[in-house]
Amino acid sequence: MSQQSAPEVGDRSSYTTEPVTTKQIVMYAGASGDFNPIHYDQAYAESAGLGGVIAHGMLTMGMAGRCVTDWAGPGRFVEDIRGRFLHPVKPGDKVTFALEVTDVGTAVEMDLTGHVGETQVFKGTARVSGGR
Repeated sequence: MSQQSAPEVGDRSSYTTEPVTTKQIVMYAGASGDFNPIHYDQAYAESAGLGGVIAHGMLTMGMAGRCVTDWAGPGRFVEDIRGRFLHPVKPGDKVTFALEVTDVGTAVEMDLTGHVGETQVFKGTARVSGGR
């Protein structure tokens, strides 16, 4: 959902992903060159204490970026997205990202969170400029 009006502190938006798939994780491994077996080898990921294969952190970051770009819409520029990965994202998980505008100045600052159910998997910030 794109926000075309002038943003205000407290504005909120959210984005929920489709369920993460093993195919998506493997495709990301190929695109990024990150072939750590925790991302594709079930037995290895289980032996590492992860309970199974997990998505790449940067795949999760890309999903967070989708929430920000959907909010920004045309004519705005995503200057920065930062975040921490708090809990692994696994195949079958739907991640719900939420943003809240925290400052409106020369750029729009926002807090960004991601949850799988009640579990917070991502916490970060973003800055968007333009379109004012």
